Amino acid sequence: MSPSRWALFAWAGWTLAVVGGLGGLLVRVVWPAPILPTTFGVGPTNLVIIAFLGITWTTVGALLVIRRPDNPVGRIMVVVGTGLAMSILTVAVAFAWLAEGTAAGRQAASIVGGATALLTPILMLVFYLPLIFPTGRGHTPRWDAGGRAFLWIAMTIGALLVLHPGDVHLLPGIPNPIGLGPDLRPMFGEHVVDAINAASIAILSPILVLSVVSRYRSAGSIERQQLKWFLLGSALTFGAVAFMFASATLSPGPIGETPLIVFALAATTVPVAIGIAILRYRLYDIDRIISRTIAYAVVSVIVVGVFVGGVLAGQAALAGVVGDDSTLAVAASTLMAFAVFQPVRRRVQATIDRRFNRARIDAERMTDAFATRLRDQLDLTTLTDELQGTAASAVEPVAAGIWLRSQRVARG
Repeated sequence: MSPSRWALFAWAGWTLAVVGGLGGLLVRVVWPAPILPTTFGVGPTNLVIIAFLGITWTTVGALLVIRRPDNPVGRIMVVVGTGLAMSILTVAVAFAWLAEGTAAGRQAASIVGGATALLTPILMLVFYLPLIFPTGRGHTPRWDAGGRAFLWIAMTIGALLVLHPGDVHLLPGIPNPIGLGPDLRPMFGEHVVDAINAASIAILSPILVLSVVSRYRSAGSIERQQLKWFLLGSALTFGAVAFMFASATLSPGPIGETPLIVFALAATTVPVAIGIAILRYRLYDIDRIISRTIAYAVVSVIVVGVFVGGVLAGQAALAGVVGDDSTLAVAASTLMAFAVFQPVRRRVQATIDRRFNRARIDAERMTDAFATRLRDQLDLTTLTDELQGTAASAVEPVAAGIWLRSQRVARG
């Protein structure tokens, strides 16, 4: 397809995502209705953040389709984001019709809920991205064939969810109007979606990790930087997914909106990372970001440990003086944590930089050595060669040159 047609596809997808996301929120304002207790605790705030998530995926995907029309990653992102944003509209309308309390309203909610069932399996395409990122295809013929096999498996699982009899998946209380497929409840229990999602993630995650690791080992320097961006966003998202499933599994009752909010916010980093990686905008900043992220996480754990340990030790030491009053111990622990923050941060940052931001450390050492040699160097030719050599070693430019401004001598 020509670039102009791909651009039309991008704009159409973006328009649908905006209409779906904002339209769903408008329905909630104009036609408010109780929200059903869904699997992951969807609430009013969740709907806003998920709409934002869908529009973000579509926006970045549309930009990639226009700028890189030959790369299918952008097209997949447009489809995923549009499906997610449009599901907000269908879910809001389904809740509103169900709240009518009439037979006609329940039937309308069932039809609109069926549309939601058709949209949400599109999200399984997200798991296809690690198999083709950043080039749009598998890095070897075998991995390319594995990616095509994955699409067939994903379509099969999606069909089982769409045609599952009973309630619409993720929307309990709304019957599925197209529930014509095999009943999976005898095999997986009442929570069919939970069981299929958990099984899919458990099976697919090692395969996807192996694909990314294999691609990283065979990749060049630029593609490795692109993969680092993708891995950072994916790591944040998988951490949020683990938190969400743990909350749903361990909580005896409703889990509230927090787990899904955390997931949606974390998942927003994935399209941003993909856009930066493929468009190569500030591509080499990833080492600094990873270094800072790990450093502040480690420092936070240490400081919290110092604070908690100080409180417990202070309470034990002052128990005979102030009794159960922990105010003094908390104040002393706060001052202690504040005092150790900067020294610990500098030490941890230096240690982590040596492992995760090695390029910056090496560049600083090169420039420091050049400055030392510069003090004793007077020959212009030698100085020029040293400067070009240092620049080439530090930042590896494609080409380098030195321009010296000529000095005009005034004649009297």
